[in-house]
Amino acid sequence: MKSRFLYHAQAVAATGNITLPVQEAMEIQGSVALPIHGGHGISKVEQFRHRNFFSFHHAESQVVGSHSEKDQAHGTLSMTVIERLNILDVVTCERVVARLTTKHPNDGSEPNFIALGSRFEGLRIGGHEIKVELATDFFSEYSNWSALTRDHAANKKVRDTLAAMSLFQREDRGFPESKGTLGCTMARIPENLPGGLTRQGHGIHVPHFGTVYLAEFFITPTSRRLSMLHVELGCSVEGSYSIGGADGNGSIWP
Repeated sequence: MKSRFLYHAQAVAATGNITLPVQEAMEIQGSVALPIHGGHGISKVEQFRHRNFFSFHHAESQVVGSHSEKDQAHGTLSMTVIERLNILDVVTCERVVARLTTKHPNDGSEPNFIALGSRFEGLRIGGHEIKVELATDFFSEYSNWSALTRDHAANKKVRDTLAAMSLFQREDRGFPESKGTLGCTMARIPENLPGGLTRQGHGIHVPHFGTVYLAEFFITPTSRRLSMLHVELGCSVEGSYSIGGADGNGSIWP
């Protein structure tokens, strides 16, 4: 039987769910998925508003899956861009970009995943401009699972870097994965936050609003999932919003 590549990639601009003062699920916005045979898809949304809680001016998501003779590999792109985001006038951002690419070599060797290009432009939380650098450099250097686990075992600097970013810590101080998935934040949040804002785990807490989580990245040997902005509301409005999702993987079969 001739081998074939099974593509898998998706991008989502925004989703949400409110439990107070009403119980209501926000319809998923700017969602597009790649067919198993590859191709190219785009989803656009203009001037979206969910009640008076959440809005954006423009969102565009796209996925691409193709084979490159030059690279001798199957590749995917998952990308979404959200412009002029506003959550209760507490979290605003001029531009959120989630971008994830994958390369799966024809010979079946280990795939590589890179999130270069993902970023926040003009992010403000609680009225303060927050300049957040993402660790896309680190995860581009360690773009596959084997390199990351190998150097985690052999290199203290890599262990310390992952320990600072990981969402889960093992008691034995081993590689910080759980059930085969490494969860971390790519956001290098400033040590000294503006007045009123505090760190809460890997998030930024805003009193009488909630907690903002930035650039959560979930890694397995064969896939990556990126969520650029996740807000857990804890005020007179309760619920959550997620913005800027990009996923990528795929496999050669049989």
